[in-house]
Amino acid sequence: MTTARAERAVDRAWPLLAVLGAGLFLVAVDATVLHVALPDLVRQLRPDAVAQVWIVAIYPLTAAPLLLPFGTLGDRYGRRRVLVTGYVVFGIASLGCAFAPNVPVLLGSRAVLGCGGAMIMPVTMSLLRELFPEQRQRRTAIAVCSGIAGTGSVFGPILGGVLVETWGWRATFLLNPPVIVAAVVLALRWLPRTPPGRRSWDALSAVLSAGGVLGIAFAIGHPGSWPPAVVSGLLGCVLIGLFVRRQRRTDPPLLDLALFRLPGVRAAVGGVLLVMSTLVGLGLLFAQYLQVVLGLSPTEAAARLLLVLGASAVGSVVTPSLLGRFGNARIRRAGFAVAAVSLLVPAAGSAALTSPVLLGAGLTGLGLGMALALTSSTDTLLSATSADQAGGAAAVEKTGYELGAGFGTTVFGSLAAVVYAGHLAIPAGVPETARQLALSGPAQAETAASGLPSQVAGELLDAARAACTTGLQVSAAVACGLFLVAMFFSGVPRQRVG
Repeated sequence: MTTARAERAVDRAWPLLAVLGAGLFLVAVDATVLHVALPDLVRQLRPDAVAQVWIVAIYPLTAAPLLLPFGTLGDRYGRRRVLVTGYVVFGIASLGCAFAPNVPVLLGSRAVLGCGGAMIMPVTMSLLRELFPEQRQRRTAIAVCSGIAGTGSVFGPILGGVLVETWGWRATFLLNPPVIVAAVVLALRWLPRTPPGRRSWDALSAVLSAGGVLGIAFAIGHPGSWPPAVVSGLLGCVLIGLFVRRQRRTDPPLLDLALFRLPGVRAAVGGVLLVMSTLVGLGLLFAQYLQVVLGLSPTEAAARLLLVLGASAVGSVVTPSLLGRFGNARIRRAGFAVAAVSLLVPAAGSAALTSPVLLGAGLTGLGLGMALALTSSTDTLLSATSADQAGGAAAVEKTGYELGAGFGTTVFGSLAAVVYAGHLAIPAGVPETARQLALSGPAQAETAASGLPSQVAGELLDAARAACTTGLQVSAAVACGLFLVAMFFSGVPRQRVG
């Protein structure tokens, strides 16, 4: 391709980036949009405690096993075809969620929504490798899409808060179809038709990888007893082992395992997991704290999280130039360090959390640090492969993204719940039924207090707010420690990828 033709191709690619970003934004938003909308949903559909966890977690835990099969399917049969199909599935599933008459239909529609998201995410990121062959421009495009993915997860509760207060929880899904219709039309008109790849597509490898990730994802996200989670996790590990064995013996493999031997790739995958688990898990806890403890409305609580959104957007803008100067590994470690320092604010407890200045500084630093870590990790993965294998690398990155989201929701949520229950000081005079309800969570404590004498109700609510604060404090401290460990163990490699 001549220089002039290459420049014209890149000029056409930038408008396409807006189309791709719109779809990616919706997929990211739907991972967290129910965080603030869940109380309104519970009042209407009345799911039990286990169903509430699955309503939130089934979306990322369905998407995660399908990312590698769908990402490599785009490499083989054409990325535009898989992307447009994903848009259609996502739009139809959104309508199913919006008009779900009961919990089973909602769960099924959320699972189909995850299938559509699994088609959209890896293909979107792998298209960047194709549309922007020059590294500097590709890094800018990656930063934009990584920022959209990260900030979309943060923006979910904000959007959910506005829509719930205005129209109710069903409106959180009705936003998707109009945007999806526009994305389909523009993608068919502007996106170049990708020729089928020469590499064969190994269906058995796809089944093994999907089954393995599904087993691990279920073990991570299972909210019930330990035995099913352990069995599921062991089965998932066995299937992943069989998948790895087949990749070493099959030519060509569905996923080239040499990718993980390249400098910085394993640290990049770990970085995506850590960033997304913290972003989604703590985002849910922050939304709960701001509403239950500080007494903010859903919109007011969501507006506080705009600091994370704004800082992440700024970080996505400045990261490409920093990557060119300092390299991916150093920027990733800097992102870990900034996030760890920022998490010291909520880890300090109520004194820092109730200070607008300190809380604002913590949320801003968290958004900036995560943007640095996520963009550098994504660039490492996409730059490590050739263009015809970019779908596999993008699928690896997005699998870490979705597993991280599911891991954050369940693990940080479970940790906060255990700490809350252990620190809740039930005052004397609270009946046993109200006591059990209050132990379920701070929102349930408000319901339990509604039928009690005013003095006892006030004491119970104060105890619930104190225990909720402690749960957030401990979870933030654990996340801070994980970022510090990641910073010290993700050493700067001698050779940089890309």
